[in-house]
Amino acid sequence: WTWLYIGSQNIWIGVLIYILCSKYRHIKLGKDDEKPKYSFGTWFAMLFTCGVATGLWYYTAESMWHYKNYGSPRWANMPDNERAIHSMMVTWFHWGLHGWIPYTLVGALVGIMSYRRDMPMTMRFCFYPLIGDRVYGWIGDVVDILSIVVTLFGVCTSLGLGVRQIYKGLVRLDAGTYRGTNSNADPMLGFTTETEDEIADIETNRQIIIIWCITAIATVSVVSGIDRGIKRLGQLAFFLSAIVVLSQLFMGDTAFILNAITETIGYYIWYLPKISFITDAFPLLGPATAVLSTDDEPSWSGGRGGAPDGISASDSWMDGWTIFYWGWWISWGPFVGTFMAKISRGRTLGQFITCSLIVPSLYSFFFMGVWGAEGIRLQNMAETEGITCADTYSKVSPAINLYCLGTEDIVFDQISAYGGKTLGDVLTVTILFSIVIYFVTSSDSGSLVIDIMAANGLPEPPIVQRIFWACSEGATASVLLSFGGEVGLKALRSVSLICGLPYTFCLFWFCQSLLYVCYEEAGDLDKDRPDMRSFITNIDHTKSGSYVSGLIKIATALVFPPLQLGLVMANVWKETIPGQWFIINIIWEGSMVLLCFIAIMDWEYQCVYICGAVYILFMAMMATVRADVRTKVGCERGDWLTDFLVCCTMYPLAIPQMHAELSAHSAAEGGTKNAV
Repeated sequence: WTWLYIGSQNIWIGVLIYILCSKYRHIKLGKDDEKPKYSFGTWFAMLFTCGVATGLWYYTAESMWHYKNYGSPRWANMPDNERAIHSMMVTWFHWGLHGWIPYTLVGALVGIMSYRRDMPMTMRFCFYPLIGDRVYGWIGDVVDILSIVVTLFGVCTSLGLGVRQIYKGLVRLDAGTYRGTNSNADPMLGFTTETEDEIADIETNRQIIIIWCITAIATVSVVSGIDRGIKRLGQLAFFLSAIVVLSQLFMGDTAFILNAITETIGYYIWYLPKISFITDAFPLLGPATAVLSTDDEPSWSGGRGGAPDGISASDSWMDGWTIFYWGWWISWGPFVGTFMAKISRGRTLGQFITCSLIVPSLYSFFFMGVWGAEGIRLQNMAETEGITCADTYSKVSPAINLYCLGTEDIVFDQISAYGGKTLGDVLTVTILFSIVIYFVTSSDSGSLVIDIMAANGLPEPPIVQRIFWACSEGATASVLLSFGGEVGLKALRSVSLICGLPYTFCLFWFCQSLLYVCYEEAGDLDKDRPDMRSFITNIDHTKSGSYVSGLIKIATALVFPPLQLGLVMANVWKETIPGQWFIINIIWEGSMVLLCFIAIMDWEYQCVYICGAVYILFMAMMATVRADVRTKVGCERGDWLTDFLVCCTMYPLAIPQMHAELSAHSAAEGGTKNAV
């Protein structure tokens, strides 16, 4: 699914940039005379802290990992200096424009539908421009349930990563850790005679306790509401993180860091069109291997076609980094997008896109640029001094072999590299407190959004329900962490990918809805333009009240499409030879049946793929028929691509629908000529 994740992000950002550069940017998330409720500073602080959560702290060392070729990336053979800038650019790619796209897309659509059209703030109403009042049925229920599940597990991924780092910070403070040395000989959180398995279990239990402590704080915050709880926490979290990153900038080699950031900006702008489409197509084929079997029937295996020269990225790098990130950002889309919409009433669409897509990306560039550039510099110093993982810390300079440290340790050791232990402890406490606040901000805003969706868009959900969902997040994160260690971390990462995939399809529809809404609000499309008389998922397209008749037609279309489709095609495309379209459809279906039969009989299994190719072309023809049917009956909604997807996935429903639409249209015209 790599191609889907990578391609989708580029389509979505194209739509957002189009809106930002067009007249539609003046559309308000609210009535034309409404003013924003929050100042720009407060608004941005809440947007940013909700959007990045604890992940921004957990991955401060990402540039250094890429520089050290962690996971065998495709740029491993670059010279050191070029690889350093490239590594920072890759980090920016993961935390920049493409990451914020799902938030902006969902937030813009939810804001317009809720504040401009007075609809409840739930995901089902994002489909209103596409399916109208049918959002009140089972389709809307499925969308809302999926959104709640995706939000719940998406938030839990961030909470799971955050609690690991909070625990590590507490352990370091308890042990008095400074540059690898513990000054406290008898720490409260230490271990004596426990085995490795026992230590792992104890640490997992401690992390679960931390989750519940912070869940309690988040519950108080979410009960207090946005103005008294979430707003103040967001401001505090942003302020603390700004203090720390600026301290890192000034304590490190300031001129070098600013030079590196400036250079990476240009490299990012130049390289973005390329990296945003990279799927690691050839590396995903795996290594080049060749084995000649020696059994009775020799066969030659040359792998899947990996690079024979051996100069290739790992086949797992893309899934472990970019695809994980995209799944994570997408799974957070309904949560962060809805929260952004809730606090953005009165803003124009242009302001919203700018401040939820471009401005957060710029701040992420600065944040990750400072940590990344200085981290790579310290790593280079350590390697130049010959410091290995046995030493890790230099005795004569701030140099640290960061690559030898655990993920949760790096940010604390890097910020403590410049002064004495006291300064290191103060900065560690500041970072730890900032992570906790980010943690709480994510949990309480996530709980609030789930509350709103579960309450069918009620702006102020019942307090009992707020408490329930806040505790549900804590319980889910606890279960995922209970796997322990790397297994627990992998479980968290897997959840993001699993949740992100189904919602990718929803975001495509949201993208289409957003365009339609913009056209309608600007007067370029009529909100009440004609639609099909019967929806695609209906059983009885004729509206006769006979579901048995409807089921028979669907079953007939499933098993023998030419019977009804031939009549439809004859109506819209006419016939020069009687029955020509029926015969052509028979040939199409007959060829597919024959190919599948050959594959089933194991005469030539590859025929099943040829059958798939014939099916796609058949559905493309059917989609063209459906588009012409829409034109003939006066339906002004839909497009060919939607027709194609509908036919590919639901052709047994699409064929009776077309048949019924043409029949109703002919009857409405008062005649039976060309009726089907």
